Amino acid sequence: MTLIVVLSELSKARRFVADGEKCMVRQRKIVDKLEQQGYDTLDAILFLEYLEELQEQYVAHRNRLEQQILGLVRPNED
Repeated sequence: MTLIVVLSELSKARRFVADGEKCMVRQRKIVDKLEQQGYDTLDAILFLEYLEELQEQYVAHRNRLEQQILGLVRPNED
């Protein structure tokens, strides 16, 4: 990939990471509210765990793109 393409992908990946964090915060609030109201939170917690797994993948992808950019910008420095 060219530097321009990777930078574009990195921009998207950073947005996914930021959006994913917001989703997890909202879901944690939902879990807390359900718990306070005495509801069964199993499904909400399972969904939160799913979001956390996705977030790990988003972060890993972002990190790989950042490393790829470093390799393109400084190819001889390992």
